[in-house]
Amino acid sequence: MRRTCMKGPIDYIIVGFQGNKFDGSILKSISEAIDKKIINLIALAFVMKDEEGTISTVDIVDTGDDETIEFAQKYQVDSKHIDANDIDETADLIPNNTAAGLLIIEHTWAIPLKEALVNANGVLLAEGRIHPDAAKELEGAAV
Repeated sequence: MRRTCMKGPIDYIIVGFQGNKFDGSILKSISEAIDKKIINLIALAFVMKDEEGTISTVDIVDTGDDETIEFAQKYQVDSKHIDANDIDETADLIPNNTAAGLLIIEHTWAIPLKEALVNANGVLLAEGRIHPDAAKELEGAAV
C-alpha cells in the first residue's frame, strides 16, 4: 500500500443567521463530526451585515457565547485561510441584518477510499455534488 499524506475533499459552507443572531448551538454537530474524524475544520470566520449593509467580521471568541468560545479553544479555530475576497463574497450572499458563518472543511472520511482507489490504479474521471434539496428525484430511482 502506498502511504502518502493524502487529503480528503475540501469544501466551503456558508450558513446565514437572520437578525445577526448566532448562538453557537450548531457547533455541537460540527464538534461531533470533528471528534469522529468525519471532517477536519480548516478555517472558520463570521461575517455580519448590519441593517444599513455595513460589513464586519467577528472573531469567534468575541461572540460572547460560551459554546462558541469553548469550540474555538478546543479546535484551535483559524481564519488565516480565509481572505478579504472570501469575506466579500460571503457578504454578497447575505441580506442586511444577517450574520454568516464561513467554514472550510476537509472530508477526512474519504481519505481511506481515496487511498484504496489510488492503490487499485483508479483514476478520478468526474466528481460533483447533488444538493439534498435536489436529490428528491433520486428517491424513487431504481437501484
